[in-house]
Amino acid sequence: MDEAVSNQNSANGITGHFLHLADLGGKVILRSTSEHGSSLGRILRLEADIGLWANRMEGRPEVGQLADARRELGFATYAATCGLYRLAYSGIRTFLELSFAAVYFSANELHRRQWVSDRRDFSWSQALDEDNGVLAKAFMQEFLSEGIKDADAYAASAARTYRHCSQFIHGKLAVTDALPRDLSFSSDALSDWTTTARAAAQSVLFLLYGRYSAEFLPEDNGELSATLEHSFSHLKSVRSVLGLPVER
Repeated sequence: MDEAVSNQNSANGITGHFLHLADLGGKVILRSTSEHGSSLGRILRLEADIGLWANRMEGRPEVGQLADARRELGFATYAATCGLYRLAYSGIRTFLELSFAAVYFSANELHRRQWVSDRRDFSWSQALDEDNGVLAKAFMQEFLSEGIKDADAYAASAARTYRHCSQFIHGKLAVTDALPRDLSFSSDALSDWTTTARAAAQSVLFLLYGRYSAEFLPEDNGELSATLEHSFSHLKSVRSVLGLPVER
């Protein structure tokens, strides 16, 4: 009987511990959405836009990876909103890796099969290789030549974002020292995270545009075109592809 009571008390203590953390996280969520609602909304919009592209890939081998990537972005956004900032940066990096891997493997079937069977690892540096990466000139030339001039900027943005997230994962003091030591709200941390997440999501959206627009846009019902207008209406190449007026 004493042992049963002890176990029950222990279980209650564990439950209480995690409910306390949930309560703290809930309070952080209220501050996050109150003070950074617009920035968080833009991340959610980008995540939904990426989902619209993923929906067109039904039946393709890479669709599962892209769905996993989108899920990671969603979890990372939740983590950032409730004050789990370091975990949230890790989620962005995973989102980038899975998204770029999905597109890389979509054009490299042998490598995809070897990766699935655990005979090959995915290399982030390979995905961003200046000659053979998924935003390199050679790749864009074959899938969307109109986007060549803009691809370098989004490749550079993805590289910067990945490196920034890696600093948190590896515990670099210069960045982690600014994070709260407990589960509490930090406006500066959330502001940096939303900026980082937005850059990552826009890089992935541009990547999907470069890889799939030649296939998907001709039969688009307006959804995919809208995702491009949301983020890239300032790019002449996108306006040209969408048939929008282009300033001379």
